[in-house]
Order: sequence, then C-alpha cells, then structure tokens
Amino acid sequence: MTGRAGPATITRTPRPRDRKEQIIKAAGDLFYRRGYQNVSTGAIAESVGITAGALYRHFSGKQDLLAQALIDVFERGTTVVEDDTEGDLETMVAGLAATAGARRDLGILWNREARHLDEHHRGQIQERFFAFFERFSAQLGHLRPELTKDDTDLLSWCALGVLTSPSYHSTAMDLPDVIELLTRTCMAVCTTPLGTTTNGAVAPAAATGLSPQSRHESILAAATRLFYERGYKSVTMDDIGSEVGITSTAVYKYFDSKAELLSATIARASEPLQLGLSRALAAASTPSEGLHNALDAYIDFALVHHDLVGILVSEVTNLPDAQRHGVRRAQHDYVAEWVRLLIGSRPELKLDQARYVVQAVLTLVNDATRTAAMLERPSLAADLRLVGRRVVAVEL
Repeated sequence: MTGRAGPATITRTPRPRDRKEQIIKAAGDLFYRRGYQNVSTGAIAESVGITAGALYRHFSGKQDLLAQALIDVFERGTTVVEDDTEGDLETMVAGLAATAGARRDLGILWNREARHLDEHHRGQIQERFFAFFERFSAQLGHLRPELTKDDTDLLSWCALGVLTSPSYHSTAMDLPDVIELLTRTCMAVCTTPLGTTTNGAVAPAAATGLSPQSRHESILAAATRLFYERGYKSVTMDDIGSEVGITSTAVYKYFDSKAELLSATIARASEPLQLGLSRALAAASTPSEGLHNALDAYIDFALVHHDLVGILVSEVTNLPDAQRHGVRRAQHDYVAEWVRLLIGSRPELKLDQARYVVQAVLTLVNDATRTAAMLERPSLAADLRLVGRRVVAVEL
C-alpha cells in the first residue's frame, strides 16, 4: 500500500545581505559603460540576477540608483578621511586610493552622468561630495599646516582628479597595482611644495570678450557654451537659435543637424590640441623636455578653453558612430604621444604604468580648469605645471 505524498517542500534561496550594494555596483558599471540614458532598470536587475520588482524594493528608480552610486563612494571617502584624524598623510591617501580604485566608474558618473539627475538628487550628491571635499582639504591642511586653505583646496581637487582618472581609459591593471599607483601619484600631488605668491589675493574678473560677428561662428560659439553647461542631449536647436537671436530654422541653414554642430565643436577642440602638441615636440630636444612642453601647452589650452575640454570629456559618446570612432582615434593618438614621451624620459616604467600616469595628469588639469573656484587662483597655471611635473616624475 502506497502512502499519501506529503506537501512539496519549497526551497527559497536566501537573499544576499549585500544585495543593495550589488545593485549599486551593477548600476554604476552599466551607467559608466553605456550611459545613463541607455540603461533601463530591467537591465540593471538582470545583471544582478533579480527581477525589476525586487530592485524597486531597494530603490525608487534610475535617479535614485545613480545618486546612490555616487553617494556611496563619497560617504566611504568621508569615513576614510575622518578615521585619519590622528594618522599620517600616506595612510589617508592610501585609504582613498583603495576606495577609488575599486570604483573605476566614479569619474564618468560624476562628470558625465550626474547631469541627468533632477534637482533633488543632484542636491543630495553635491551635499555629500562637498562634505567629503571640505573634510579632505581640512585634513590636508592639518597635516601640512604651512599651506593656506586655497592651497589645500587646489591640491585636494588635483588629488581627486588623479583618483578618478582611471574612468577615462581602459588600460588593464590588477587592482592592488592600481591602488599602489594611485597612492603614489596622489602623494606626489598632496606633497607638492606650493609657493606663497597668491597671498590670498583673488584674480581679477575675466573679460567677457567680443562675440563673433559671423553667423556661423556665433552659432558654433553658442552651441559650445550650451553643450558644456547643460549637456548635449538637454540642448535643442531652438535653445541654440535663441542664444544667437534667430530661429531654429535659421540655424539649420548653417548646420544640418545638432549632431553636426557637436562634431564641429569637438573638431574645434581636437585641432588646437594636436597643433599645441606638435609645437611642443618641435621645441624639444629630449623626451623629458617634450613632455614638459606638452604639459605646458595643455594647461594653457585648458585654462582658455575649459568649455571645449568639458565637451571632449563628456560629449564624445553622443557623436554618430563614424565621427565618434575618428575622435576616439585622435584622442588615443594624442595620449599615446604623451606616453611615448614619458617612457622615453623614464624607460623603467611599464606601458600600463605610463598610461595611468599620463591620464592622471590630464584629468587633474581638466578638473581644476573646469572649476570656478580654482580659476580664481592667480597662480593656477604655474601651480598646475608644478603639480603635473611631480606626477610625471613619481617613483612607481
């Protein structure tokens, strides 16, 4: 006689305790690789192996996810800095390098994707970021009391540029080696012996300049400013026409599409960079001299054209495929020339190390010259030259 079967046993897979952290990490990685607007909550959920409904138990949506991906790392950084109140500079820097090294997406999320956040979420991450930044700068001042507050702010900003620089290239390196390299390059920044030439003075306000009279150039200048300030996808042809005092229909007489305008804007940035590099090489007799000349030329360009630098950093992904690939090749060739100069002056460096160092220098210049408070510093150009030279000379 066969007995009646008992009730079926349901086996439930326990929910991981770090599920929320897994979702944040997956979302950050997808936003980094594909762009915020090209990622759905469904894709994020799938990458973690859960349903979209399960994701919404932790987060209200994409805005919340992007904000949390940034807040998470800023809060971790704040903890590192606060825990170092009785420590030394290298311990604090190593802790920040470990935090940033594990989050290669940080620079792109902060500089490119955070613009997609609404006012509420943007306010949240800005509050967390500046709480961290002020604490970092204060700790640096505590450990280096000879510096002014303006000095520690500049060095802190440059150090953060170094920490976020892996976002802007894909060179492979084992995480422990990345952390060690970031620690050493950040230490080179944070120990830079800045002078006292500013004496607390504020740089005079920059001249507003004259507007171009050519309609073509006026449109291009307006598009450059708007793409930089608002982001390419948030700007319409109506917006650009309004800036120039014409209709969008009139804009189309000069540019067939918004994409063509972006292509023209990026060409304006790429061409002078290549010319500046060519002049730097022509004036040099050694790789070291060429590298220093290239650094000087890049700083001079970024100080004047920080809007174009911002567009090169954030908007190339919005180009049509053919143009985007061409721009990426030009950028790769530009960086490769720097790498060649660095290895020529320091043959003990490995290729991956040289690429990391070069990108660290370019990123710290980009970040400092796109920050209003830094641009008020009268000695900014000289200070960036000094910081940049220390980074390319760092022992690894």
